[in-house]
Amino acid sequence: MNTKWLSAVAALSASTAAFADEAAAVAPLVNVDPTGLIVFAALMVAMIGGFAAYIYYKEKGNKGGVAK
Repeated sequence: MNTKWLSAVAALSASTAAFADEAAAVAPLVNVDPTGLIVFAALMVAMIGGFAAYIYYKEKGNKGGVAK
């Protein structure tokens, strides 16, 4: 049973190498609007800040005990 698994992995690795040569390299787009990236970064920073504030105020209200 182990040799069937090994032969399947070998066949899969050989076929993926053949398919890798067929993919054409595509140059990245130069004129891309960065609005999506800016919105994503702003939302990510806001969510991290909100989570930090939530943890801070939860610990502050607990008066030194373990968080519940």
